[in-house]
Amino acid sequence: METAFFLAMGWCGTKYPGWWKRFFKNPPLPPDPEPWWIIGTIGLGLIAGLAGGTFFSNAIRESQFFSGQNAIASGLFAFGTASVVTGVATAFKR
Repeated sequence: METAFFLAMGWCGTKYPGWWKRFFKNPPLPPDPEPWWIIGTIGLGLIAGLAGGTFFSNAIRESQFFSGQNAIASGLFAFGTASVVTGVATAFKR
């Protein structure tokens, strides 16, 4: 169940391609004809969320600071990891 939760948080943390371009007032780009990029980004978000959540969960398992909140803290770390990794990956698209 923990693995499914980390995968879900990784999916939710996935940045859509070109998300950072909204901060620059350029005209919109034509749609990307290659759907593999979106599928690859979602897959990368799933993997990053699972890895980040698992590593963080193992690191805080014995910590008293996170007692009773392991799943919440690890899920937030999975979300953040997926957001950072997919954000960096989509920045290199063009």
